[in-house]
Amino acid sequence: MSDESGYIQFLAEARSGGQAGMSRLAVLVWERLYPFVFRTTLNRDATEDVLQETLLTMLGRLGSLRDCQRFWPWIYRIAWSKIRDRLRDRRLRSLCETKLRRRGSAEDHLCGGDDPLDVQVRAETLQQVSAAVARLDHQQRDILRLRCYDDLPYTEIAARTRTTPDRARVRFHRAKKSLKARLACCT
Repeated sequence: MSDESGYIQFLAEARSGGQAGMSRLAVLVWERLYPFVFRTTLNRDATEDVLQETLLTMLGRLGSLRDCQRFWPWIYRIAWSKIRDRLRDRRLRSLCETKLRRRGSAEDHLCGGDDPLDVQVRAETLQQVSAAVARLDHQQRDILRLRCYDDLPYTEIAARTRTTPDRARVRFHRAKKSLKARLACCT
């Protein structure tokens, strides 16, 4: 049975819940997509991860495919989406690692290494900041955590707090102002 005509039968079996049809369809998709994904990722492990995620998505959404003749464009779109997600995650991870390296070197430079006095000053400062943050109301603590520690954009913060991005920005500004005032009282 050829690739082009056989997939429709396997697809029909898979959609009706047949394990044999799902297995054959998965093998067929894996074989056809592997070169495409590998040319994009240039990494065998990444290719296998993307293909596995694509197959899982395919099996989960098989019922939503309206036209069986559009199966291959549909599956390629799923694979391309998984590749983009992986590239975006890799870029974000790289950016975070760069920020952490920069932050670490800046802290080492500012703190002067592990001098006992510097360690004590750092500990007292962290204690003051923690106490000031603890005195904020829960909404202000949450918005500071989401923006400063989780490094989320305002659109994501808005989605998580069920508000608008502009409102999230205002809340963050007010939380910073309140924290600054509480820290000014401590010194």
